[in-house]
Amino acid sequence: MNANALTRLAVDFAMTALMITLMAYQVVGDVAHEVLGTLTGVLFIVHAVLNRHWFARFFSGRYTPLRALQDFAILLVLLDAVVIMITGVMISGTVFAFLDITRGVSVARSLHLAASYWGMVLMSVHIGLHWSMVMGMTRAVFGIRARRGAAAWLMRFGAAALAVCGARAFGRVDAWGFLTLRNQFAFFDETQSDFAVLFNYFSIMALFIFLSYYAGKGLRAFPTSQKDAAR
Repeated sequence: MNANALTRLAVDFAMTALMITLMAYQVVGDVAHEVLGTLTGVLFIVHAVLNRHWFARFFSGRYTPLRALQDFAILLVLLDAVVIMITGVMISGTVFAFLDITRGVSVARSLHLAASYWGMVLMSVHIGLHWSMVMGMTRAVFGIRARRGAAAWLMRFGAAALAVCGARAFGRVDAWGFLTLRNQFAFFDETQSDFAVLFNYFSIMALFIFLSYYAGKGLRAFPTSQKDAAR
């Protein structure tokens, strides 16, 4: 078993699980949200270090449409993560309360909320555009064989069904309102169980993973040179 690949997978899965948990603010509460958010920030830095080769090759090699989209998504994730971490520190009432920041807190709170929703979407797009690599690493680390035939189609159907749930949840939590800063206040839906709240955000991430995965597959079909176009 490749220790480096296992570490990368563990960090990636932990970050994804934490993102879902952090979005379900009404489930975890203030203190846990700040502690888990700080942990996510640390894991984000670890993730960047483990994938530092991306920075080294940014200006090298040929850019295909897929690679251009992948790298653009990564840049947006990096920018959004910086906004989340800075505003998170500014509005902290527990972990970073000792900094006693008072100026710009109201603006920081609105930006933090919007950036969190953008972070959920962008992280999902990032995962979806690299889904084949993620699954390849997972199979290699755990010795799982690729599903084919009826099993593969069943998994595709399950992914599509989950994406539909995500589309419904996207509207239910008014994600578009948060993404566009139209809605600047988090609200709690007391009619839903903790599991339902967590599932909402899980399915929303699944929706954007699903969409970006198939968008990536479509981009792979684009000719990347005159030679490819002539085939």
